[in-house]
Amino acid sequence: MNIVYWTNAALGKAAIIARLEVRADVALTVAATLDEVLAALPTADGLVLYDAPVAQARTLVAALAAPSRVRWLHVLTAGREGLDAAGIPEHLAVTSAAGATAPAVAEHALALLLAIGRRLPESVATNSAAKWDRSMAPRASSLEGATLAIVGYGRIGKEIAQRAKPFGPRIVAVSRTPVSDALIDEFHPLGELHQVLGTADAVAIAIALTPQTRHLFDARAFAACKRGSLLVNIARGGVIDQAALCEALASGQLGAAGLDVTDPEPLPDGDPLWHAPNILISPHYAGAGSPKSIERIAASVIDNLELARTPA
Repeated sequence: MNIVYWTNAALGKAAIIARLEVRADVALTVAATLDEVLAALPTADGLVLYDAPVAQARTLVAALAAPSRVRWLHVLTAGREGLDAAGIPEHLAVTSAAGATAPAVAEHALALLLAIGRRLPESVATNSAAKWDRSMAPRASSLEGATLAIVGYGRIGKEIAQRAKPFGPRIVAVSRTPVSDALIDEFHPLGELHQVLGTADAVAIAIALTPQTRHLFDARAFAACKRGSLLVNIARGGVIDQAALCEALASGQLGAAGLDVTDPEPLPDGDPLWHAPNILISPHYAGAGSPKSIERIAASVIDNLELARTPA
């Protein structure tokens, strides 16, 4: 079978290629660009890729919708907003590596939460200035005895709860589907989000971006937050109205925010978010750094490879 692997993200690249190249039943084409993918599609049985920006996804989907032998699409990300927005053809079997990076992403979420709660960015600034300055100490907070709301309780949300639990918070899950889990102390449906925000000392966003969740955290949501609470987002930048976030940080309604995702990405030079007070931004690498994640990403391709053989 002919498999095209579009290396539109580097995570797991070497492991995926190594797994596929040793298969006697696979002829592998490694494509670095969308043009290379399109050129290889006429003889391809399956396509492996990360999610793509909507404009690229539309070009790809148009090619897949035309008469084609491609039967299988494997998405290496948990989210596939670009491809879904373009409209994946219904005749394709679609699989993913959902959950493969969840432990690393959850670890990053907790790192951001602890960093902004313990005011570490301010400590880094005083270190750089070679000053012994303890002025941030009164603003430091602890997860012990606090209420942590996890918005979106899928694989990543559960991993966040598992890592946060030893720090001693009360954990509240907010999800579109009912959740029963020993790790959480309370569950609320998404329609009760604002009610939960009013009681949460810290909020971790792990919900998928959909038309319904775009700007879920808008000015009204931030107004509903407990004053001085902390916010972390490792989901998608579009879940947050960034102008409203800047206002909430400037007013002190939010005590601090830690973001691994923004809208757009990369965040442009001069964007107000760069200059918002009490913010820590990492450039969307929460899923990186774990050899175990890479193993799971590569294994997900092999686990689903047989779908490329299935007759349409």
